[in-house]
Amino acid sequence: MACTDCDNNIWKQKLGRCKRCMWLNFGLLLVSVIFSYFMVQAQPKSVETIAVLFTLFCSALLMLLHTIAFIYYCLTKANKHNPE
Repeated sequence: MACTDCDNNIWKQKLGRCKRCMWLNFGLLLVSVIFSYFMVQAQPKSVETIAVLFTLFCSALLMLLHTIAFIYYCLTKANKHNPE
């Protein structure tokens, strides 16, 4: 990948640091919100709707973790490229 944060395999070091990952997660969150809105209205108890709702929940949780880590790094002035 292009950034040094994404080259690491430890997910804890990526949270709140990689803008590309945060934008991809935000896009996934928007798409899952749109799909869940239309699928819940059409068939609220189908397998596809439950899968989209699960995707929505997981992407929202990941976005929340990214946001909390980003705010933490901004407030503590943590070194961006040295997570230790």
